Amino acid sequence: MLKKKVIFIFVLLAINITVGYSQEVDSSLYFNPITDDIQNKILPLEALIDSAIKNDPRVKLEALRVDYERYKVLSARRDWTRNLGFQGNLDYGNYYYYDRDELTRIDRFYLTESRRTNAAIGVYLRIPLLFIIDRRNEINKAKKMVEIMMMDRRTKIRVVRREVVEAYNSMLEQQALIRISNDYQQYSLVEMGMAELEFINGEIPASELTRLKDYQTQRYIAFAQSIWRFNYYLELLEEIVGIRFNLINKLK
Repeated sequence: MLKKKVIFIFVLLAINITVGYSQEVDSSLYFNPITDDIQNKILPLEALIDSAIKNDPRVKLEALRVDYERYKVLSARRDWTRNLGFQGNLDYGNYYYYDRDELTRIDRFYLTESRRTNAAIGVYLRIPLLFIIDRRNEINKAKKMVEIMMMDRRTKIRVVRREVVEAYNSMLEQQALIRISNDYQQYSLVEMGMAELEFINGEIPASELTRLKDYQTQRYIAFAQSIWRFNYYLELLEEIVGIRFNLINKLK
């Protein structure tokens, strides 16, 4: 009786573990490239492109460079202020002089001491000729650099778009090849079964059976390679767009 209770408890635990696992894994995440369409399992192409542009570090870097060059334009416009300024000084202390009194006409020098506090403040404006001539040119150079950085950013965005499109279409191509290879594989399986019966009945020689077996092996290899390439482009697309699709590939 005790043995039956122990077995019953283990069965319940196994059922609970199985149910818990099935609840954790969403059945919609399972993907079979032979029966399911990958386009229905991931985001649309344009959404993938937008995500790739948003997450690509090259595009982010160019955006930072554009901002930096815009700051340089502001600096070029404010550069004239370096020729305008304020200055002042404050002095206090004992001053010693070795003087001669010209009023009394005494032909001798004598030492005097003076305690003074001096204060001065002023404004200065210096405008070099080169600054007057070249200021507009410096501002235009800074603006042009902003345009160059913006064009670099557009170039990087175009590169990212092309990478997403290439990876996406290569993935679709490999899924199509998986289905074609699977059909050929099924056909070669049936053909091989018939050939083995014919060989047993003496209707075909061993060389013909070997040829058909080699053909079947090639179909298996092509099918396996298509699966590998499909998974490769799927993972590559995830890296480019910065999104994990979390698909559980049944043929992986």
